[in-house]
Amino acid sequence: MRKTTKLTSALCLSLAISATSARAGSEDFIFGLGAGIIGSAIVNGAKKNNANQAQPAQRKATRKRSNYSAETQDVQARLNMLGFDAGTPDGVSGRRTRNAIRQFQISIGAPASGKLNNSQIAKLYELTSPQQAAPAAPVAAAAPAPAVNTVVVPVATAAPAQGGSLAPTPVASVIPTPGLPTRLVNITVPAAASNVTNNTQIIAVTANAPAKNETKVAATSSKRMALDPANLPAIHGLTVERFEHDVKGLLEKVGYKDCVVEETKTVCSLEKDSLTETVSVLTQDEKIYGLQREVSFKNPAPRAAIMGKLLEAYPVLSHYENMTASEDKTCRITYLNNSGELLKEALAKPAQPEALRQLSDNCTDYHSLEVFGEDTVSGLRLVFYSSQPIKDAIENRKGVFQISSKSAQDLTF
Repeated sequence: MRKTTKLTSALCLSLAISATSARAGSEDFIFGLGAGIIGSAIVNGAKKNNANQAQPAQRKATRKRSNYSAETQDVQARLNMLGFDAGTPDGVSGRRTRNAIRQFQISIGAPASGKLNNSQIAKLYELTSPQQAAPAAPVAAAAPAPAVNTVVVPVATAAPAQGGSLAPTPVASVIPTPGLPTRLVNITVPAAASNVTNNTQIIAVTANAPAKNETKVAATSSKRMALDPANLPAIHGLTVERFEHDVKGLLEKVGYKDCVVEETKTVCSLEKDSLTETVSVLTQDEKIYGLQREVSFKNPAPRAAIMGKLLEAYPVLSHYENMTASEDKTCRITYLNNSGELLKEALAKPAQPEALRQLSDNCTDYHSLEVFGEDTVSGLRLVFYSSQPIKDAIENRKGVFQISSKSAQDLTF
């Protein structure tokens, strides 16, 4: 409304000037001055309006820059490499990026949450690493298997109740179609209770497909990764079960300082501009049984970058669930996401035989990569352990388990 009024005033003045063009002297100056003032007001109003329109765009750009993340930009680029459209890798997570993450999660059989966890980040890096092997040639899809009917016949029994007899475990069954051939398949499943001695069941499969064309799902699902005993995860070349008589010298060669050697324990530290870290090494009879490396970042680090380095350094261990491997199920559950407690007592009392005996009894082996932080990482803890050197020392009476005969020699009667 204000702009319209100003334009109307300017038009009227212009007509007035034209009608009185014969007048001379100071009147021309006054009219010209008035028209200039009004014109300037109109121009200034238009500039102010344009500035007001530009402010939301500027605020939006500022918000976009404040949400920038180098980790997100890297993830976007890798998603695009795999064909999941995350848009231009600008480092800002939006709807397009989340949709691309969901599509990637579905492709690897994970829940489509739109947010990547540690194992999914590792998988993304694995699939987009330059050294990734060429994909295998596609296998022609097999013809769909015909419909089958199964009959489950329980042959294992739970322990009998007191005074009773053996009774089969109840299992739901489906009656097979009569007239079709029947083939028996043995399947072993875990016991449902501690008093079940065996839980092997026979399933009668009615089908006309040849056995050689069947997919061995049970065999595939039961197969699992295993750490190679000859190539266990290492910390600066040190691995558990390895003989090493100069731990301090080896760690000092890779830059660690302020090393403290206390009987069977060596602790070295390192400080850089961006992080501080400590490496602890526990030995018995000069064989390493415990390694612990703790890293603390002075400024939070991008999780994607950290996960990429862990994947490169520990390609097998980083693919385990929760990046933790142990043949001892109880040990794995006890120290999952709490790996610092495993070697705590041994680090506090490295020369106490009973503390080492208890450690050896409680846990046989443990390898874990623990990352602190979700979107950004504040620190890491690596714990590698094997009870074998302790057991060897106990059996051979070496290290802290060595028995001296001096006490007996000093005894007189």
